[in-house]
Amino acid sequence: MKVRTTLLAAALTGALAAFSLQALACSTVIVGKAASATGNILIGHNEDNGGRIFNPQYYVPPATHKAGEMITFEPAAAQIPQVGKTLGFYWSQTLSTEGSSFSDGFVNDAGVIIVSNACTGIYDTDQKLTDGGVGYGIRRLMAERAHSAREAIQIAIDLLGKYGYFSEGRTYTVADAKEAWQIAIHKGDTWVARRVKDSEVVYIPNNFMIGVVDATDKNNVIVSPGLIERSIKNGRYKPAKPGVYTDFNYRLAVQPPERRAAQYNFSRNQLAWNYILGQKITDPESFPYSATPSRKFTLDDVKAILRLHEEKFGAEDGGWLHYRGFGTCRVTSHESLVLEQNKNPKLISGYRTYSRPCESPYIPFFPLAKPDRSLSYMTPAEATAEQFHAIDKRFDYRPSYGATAFVNNANAVDYLAGSAYESNREMIAKLEKRWAGERASMLSRARKGFVKKDSSATMRTLHRFNSTKLHEAQAAVKEQLRRITPWRVQAMSRELDPASDGPVTFVLFSSKGFDARKIDKDHTWAGLSHESITNGKTLSESTGKAVGFEEKDVNGDGLPDMAITFRQKDVAKNMLPGVSYDTYLYTRAGGTRITGFDVLRVKGETRTSIEK
Repeated sequence: MKVRTTLLAAALTGALAAFSLQALACSTVIVGKAASATGNILIGHNEDNGGRIFNPQYYVPPATHKAGEMITFEPAAAQIPQVGKTLGFYWSQTLSTEGSSFSDGFVNDAGVIIVSNACTGIYDTDQKLTDGGVGYGIRRLMAERAHSAREAIQIAIDLLGKYGYFSEGRTYTVADAKEAWQIAIHKGDTWVARRVKDSEVVYIPNNFMIGVVDATDKNNVIVSPGLIERSIKNGRYKPAKPGVYTDFNYRLAVQPPERRAAQYNFSRNQLAWNYILGQKITDPESFPYSATPSRKFTLDDVKAILRLHEEKFGAEDGGWLHYRGFGTCRVTSHESLVLEQNKNPKLISGYRTYSRPCESPYIPFFPLAKPDRSLSYMTPAEATAEQFHAIDKRFDYRPSYGATAFVNNANAVDYLAGSAYESNREMIAKLEKRWAGERASMLSRARKGFVKKDSSATMRTLHRFNSTKLHEAQAAVKEQLRRITPWRVQAMSRELDPASDGPVTFVLFSSKGFDARKIDKDHTWAGLSHESITNGKTLSESTGKAVGFEEKDVNGDGLPDMAITFRQKDVAKNMLPGVSYDTYLYTRAGGTRITGFDVLRVKGETRTSIEK
């Protein structure tokens, strides 16, 4: 077995020290086709990871590969033989400095959807691996090779049997137009796969949720070899009838109950199942894996589940609305995706947010019609090459990136709260109501185009729809941001030294109707945007507090401005060296919260070249 080496440069140590389980907080919703108002399978997923995370998107075309070609994903993982031909696929990349093995989402040309949830905190972590095991390869090879959900599950099973899984645990959701499956993988070669019944709704946070399964039901359940026997031997499973394994409880066999009881899982489970069932469950062991609802679930229902918040959402002492992070929508929710299956894979459609779903609109799109160019930060080949060692410049703040407008707006809204949050919700609701009809019209139009066998022209039309709706959304949130942040903020230098006690000054400019001198000096900070925070810490814990104030007319307009001084190392804490950050000023005047940002580069470097 290869020795696993760290993927992080030494400079990352301090920046990622605040990482916690709260950053592993994905949520997945599955609605079977008989439980769906549209008659199609619905998949919803929030991707949650902390820190400087970007989400570029690509369409990777089908390809032919040379005989003997080997695939290397993570540097220390097993090399895997490539097949002769691979499918094209839509790829939502989670671009992170540490190399993200476990967060990308896919929709391939055969119509197979793939998302996943971390399920850490397991029994029996000391498992055998071959050649370093497999991690990212599970999802990527399913996307490249699977022509159905069942085939995707078999691909995963084959990889696990040959190499073993090097991570603690994860549940993968795969779905085609006919059926949805989940495979819950424990480290090594331990897993259970279960078909989601057409009548079911499933919700899963970051613990194993597959419970009692009928291991004798070979059409709908697959259990890894030897798992039941080991579970009986170690006392974690006792069949009601010896030798008859119709009541095997996977989650009890592989993961301790405290993982389901942990607040970051329990609260989401409680919120989601209360929405689905109309019942507030208080015992973590009573959360179901699935349920047959009394009504049909819509796309809006799936969105609503992914936007749920804890009861004490937005407590004043946190500084930000999402500082607690116990709902399905939380500080680390950097994207949200809702997809509707279709018999024609090209007509799989969906909605996607950029940043937290309660603060950003779900924009309609067709995954296989290719994303807008502004969402593809690299070529697919470059993105693949940098998946586990992305260079500094990939994490720079760039206004040209397609997601930037949404992230800027969400960052402002999350601090301003109150009327800004409510007006933002109104903007979102109006957009989404209009888009629902436009998406339906586009589906109908595209369906006719494919009937006429005008596939190329129809795909171009769908691509224009993707770009047009994105640009409409960008314009709307930019206007919203202009309304809620009328203040001007400027840094008086362009660089931060994370090791320096020296000063960095931000100017908050006065304007007609606003006197910058009246800010609350005891509640003034500068530092990371909330989008780049790794966990549920408060604003005062995550940023630097002001140490000096000077009233002066900086821009010569006759109005006295406020020059505010901070220590560089306080402002730069948890920032990555070598990266340009949207660096925020946070303050208040009377009962009004005030924020704005300027762009500063952090001195040093994290990674300037791709590791070979």
